[in-house]
Amino acid sequence: MKRLAVTAILLTILTILTGDILFSKERTRKKPPITVTEAPAIEVVTEKTDIHYTGKYCTECHEKRPEKGGDKFLKSGGDFSQLCRCHGYEPGNYIHPVDIAPSEGKKTKIPPDLPLKNGKVSCLTCHDIYMQCRENPELKFSNKKFLRGAPFQRRTDLCFRCHDEKKYKMLNPHEQVEKNGDIVVEKCLYCHLEKPDETRATFEDIKLIGDLDVLCQRCHGALDRHPANANHLLKPPAKTLATMKEIEQQFNIILPLDNEQKITCVTCHNPHERGVIPVERFGAKGAGEEFKHRLPGKICLVCHEK
Repeated sequence: MKRLAVTAILLTILTILTGDILFSKERTRKKPPITVTEAPAIEVVTEKTDIHYTGKYCTECHEKRPEKGGDKFLKSGGDFSQLCRCHGYEPGNYIHPVDIAPSEGKKTKIPPDLPLKNGKVSCLTCHDIYMQCRENPELKFSNKKFLRGAPFQRRTDLCFRCHDEKKYKMLNPHEQVEKNGDIVVEKCLYCHLEKPDETRATFEDIKLIGDLDVLCQRCHGALDRHPANANHLLKPPAKTLATMKEIEQQFNIILPLDNEQKITCVTCHNPHERGVIPVERFGAKGAGEEFKHRLPGKICLVCHEK
């Protein structure tokens, strides 16, 4: 009798345990454990975002990610003035004019790896846009502007793939006066739409062919962090501006700002040769000086205190 009772108790315990195990398995089957998957973070593109050589901002320029050899799905109808709007470029500000058809003679010199778009020069002619669409941090530094055929030993090496170097050799737009004192008008038109009246024209009167700093960079390169590795091409604060005005009066010079009242290359440098602007005018100061500083030896003191 005792043996039967013990057996019954053991069977009951086993049944309960087995039932719990089966119930546990059934519960697991019907209600699987919940797993949380985080959605990928969406990066917000701002004016300071560098989208180049990252491989993850395709939809900034494309309606959807294109496939090799297929439709590029470019936004704005492929208008690079819109696609490259972050750079603030306008047609008159490009280092090289775009949307122009080269002459037949010029076409024979353009190498096949510098493609035209519908027979015209475009951003694609010199820049390999697809190169910077992919993630490649090394190229971001060695070929930041994704130029075709880079790296180059000289900045002008790319230019002379289409242009005849002999025709540009020893060209110095700052040599603007003939031996007899006459002004070389052709040199004026290197930067000006028309020759200004050097006897009366002010900085506000002149008409340039494009952005002033870009005109300088055509030969001198990108100097936006010059001098002292600092960006000076900014709107000066009120205190600095007041100091500049005092210096102008004290030393009879001009320190012109651009149309946005920002410091520009010609604020500190006089791009003219001595003899172009009459010596009695404030705008003549600095011409012929070393580095063409408008206040030789003291140019930093124009804005900065000792």
